[in-house]
Order: sequence, then C-alpha cells, then structure tokens
Amino acid sequence: MEVLEVAVAAVVAGDMNGLSMVLGASHPELQDAASKLPQLSVSRSALTRVLKDWRSGTYNSDNVQQWASFVRRGYVAGRGNGAIRPIEIEYDASDEELIGEIIGRFDEIGDLIDGHIDENELVEMLRALGG
Repeated sequence: MEVLEVAVAAVVAGDMNGLSMVLGASHPELQDAASKLPQLSVSRSALTRVLKDWRSGTYNSDNVQQWASFVRRGYVAGRGNGAIRPIEIEYDASDEELIGEIIGRFDEIGDLIDGHIDENELVEMLRALGG
C-alpha cells in the first residue's frame, strides 16, 4: 500500500499522524489514494481517539478542525481550482447522527461564533461516545 493511501485510511480512522501528508496532497492524489482503499468510514472509536489525543495535548484545536473539515467534506478546503468531486467518506451507520454532530462541532473550531470547545464540552462528547 502506498504511503498516501495509508495516511488517508489512518486519518479517517482518527490517527492524525498522517494529517499533514493528507493536507499537503493534491486533490487528484487524494482521489487516487482513496480509490485504492475499501469504503472509508468514520467510527465512534475514530472520534474518541481524536478527542483523547486533543485533550492530552498531542494535537491542537487547529489540527482537530482540519481533520473534521477533511472527513466531513472529503477534500481539503481551499485546495484546487474549480469543481472538486469529494472523496466518499461515510459515518458508521449505527452512530451516524452522533458522529455527524461532533464532526460538525469540530469543524466550527475557530469560528467567531461557537468556535471554542471547552473542557466541559470535551468531557460531554467523550461521555456520549462512551470513551
């Protein structure tokens, strides 16, 4: 498996070690890598991992927002010209609503309104995820 394929699969699984590689790749490179992978899906455990890594200081709020933006949209925002066909990234069907809600909240990080997630909200998210 190619390095970018491994990074894309790992990022979707909540391992943000490959996030910089994913963010630095062109969209055609991401599409090619994703096309060689089985269906990409964000799970409850992926979100739990991201939350725990963020809470421990392994990653910062910018990293979490970039991760959420990528897994929510299927592309890196601000990259490429013209229309972009997103990579298909699903949310685990049994937890789709909860996953979508938390990823949406992560994607708001840095916005002027509702752009901050405090410790209490992090704890509530972990509790909701069973982490």
